[in-house]
Amino acid sequence: MTSQDSQRVSKDAVVSLVEITGKSVRRITALKVAPSQTSFVSNNATSIAEAYFEKGAWFRAIHAGETPVGFVMLYDPSLPGAKPLDDGKASDIWLWRYMIAEPFQRLGLGRKTLDLIVEHARSRPGMTDLLASYVPGPGCPREFYLKYGFKETGRTCADGAENEIALRL
Repeated sequence: MTSQDSQRVSKDAVVSLVEITGKSVRRITALKVAPSQTSFVSNNATSIAEAYFEKGAWFRAIHAGETPVGFVMLYDPSLPGAKPLDDGKASDIWLWRYMIAEPFQRLGLGRKTLDLIVEHARSRPGMTDLLASYVPGPGCPREFYLKYGFKETGRTCADGAENEIALRL
């Protein structure tokens, strides 16, 4: 990402989910959240590596216009060879990883991206709920998700370190 990239992106930018290729992977792995947010989401390089070993992983770069601004990874049990996660249902699609890089935050791109994620989740056969989780703490994304319409489920995951939330599709 260059300083020109952050100058070219505005709140009016068209957001899209774009397949990551060999040509684009370095730009995606270079995207970072604010230092205060690093405990809330894995880095993109780790996420992309994990995706190649998980049959249910569906991942994309988030673009604003032509500029990569973030990363998203879902766990979709309807993909070939995938199974529901842990005690989850076959109708649960998980928002596993989701980040907008620091220079592009507070432009409304996160909400636009979440609209696309929900649209994709609704297009998947048999999916009824989009689940996500967050690590509680100052600066966590809890309010962002609740404002969008997610509801607390009362369950935890990651050995109790994360709170689960759900959005009915």
